[in-house]
Amino acid sequence: MAARWPLATTPPVLQAAWAVAACLIAATPAAAAPQDVLLSAMPERLGESGNLEASTSRVNRRINFSEPEDDPRLAAAAANGDYRSTQIAGAWQVRDGTWLSGALWQRQISDGIDTFRYQGWQLSGLVRVNEPEGLVPAVALRLSAWGNQADVTETTTPVRVPGAILDSVAIARPSDRQWQLDLIGTWAAAPTLDITGVIGAGQVQLGYGDLSATTTRNGCRYNLSFNGNDIFGTLAEPCTGTGGGVIQQFFDSSGDYGVDVAKEIAWGGTFLQAGLNASWRQGPWTVRGGMLMHRIQRRAVDSIAEARGQRTFKGARLLALEASHQFHDHLTLLLRLEASDHLFMADLPVTYNSSTSSRFGGRFSQATLGLRASF
Repeated sequence: MAARWPLATTPPVLQAAWAVAACLIAATPAAAAPQDVLLSAMPERLGESGNLEASTSRVNRRINFSEPEDDPRLAAAAANGDYRSTQIAGAWQVRDGTWLSGALWQRQISDGIDTFRYQGWQLSGLVRVNEPEGLVPAVALRLSAWGNQADVTETTTPVRVPGAILDSVAIARPSDRQWQLDLIGTWAAAPTLDITGVIGAGQVQLGYGDLSATTTRNGCRYNLSFNGNDIFGTLAEPCTGTGGGVIQQFFDSSGDYGVDVAKEIAWGGTFLQAGLNASWRQGPWTVRGGMLMHRIQRRAVDSIAEARGQRTFKGARLLALEASHQFHDHLTLLLRLEASDHLFMADLPVTYNSSTSSRFGGRFSQATLGLRASF
């Protein structure tokens, strides 16, 4: 028996599927590339011909993903979120003033209930268009492409929402992609002190593969698959139900309930950023620190969230402080502290959508321990 899902019972299921799907695509928003706070027009400060860095990062306190309207049990668990990552990055001077760099990282994010794993990458080219001379700063242009993705993100426990329980939800291939152009000026204020200013702009686009879920209605388990805003439900296994006829298949559209899947979880946008940092060197020690201001304009997704009464965040302030010690001719140990006034606003756009936008008001800070080889 195929049917359109009854109006009285469809909205809770759709809302449940949407809420969990959004959390899966955005388990934890948008987009300054990793380490932009400490950019310099003179990468040779970290290695005359190049450098290679391996590091690991941890948050220095639990992350709170809870919202006021959350179920008390879920909110208590979501107040104990966690984040950790490992990364490797390198840069190579192709010729005087021209550098290529790249990075790979693996992130693990827990919202206190489920764990999500993302792989990230970055490729950049930097060309110095003006060499430093006296009070004239070194000026460079940097073009970058970077992104994050996962093979699949899925729930590991049933999720309760008013009127429905989703037994599982899975998102295939959630991702974000960015292009970014930065203008960097570095002024040698003293033999041991550099001061750098950065302005940049870029664009971001999110995407995903397939969206699917399972739910139980009237004692029967159903598989749900989404094609854009179209929903197709099928009975997962033979079932007699809890009374009355059993619906074998049903069709519906999320658009009938004010949900536009593509605009809300596969949004695009543009961003601007500006920052200032300083680097001080003394013997084997180097201390770097800076601040970056970031502003993004997302298409559709924020206006949709705001129309539903949810908070959205369009800007972030990013801080970084790094101390490093060169204990060998070519090896340096480093400790880096980073903070943002919004969760993951710096480098994980894939984690932001219309359902999760209000979760990013909390602050985020992490510590990174790494080893850098210079050559």
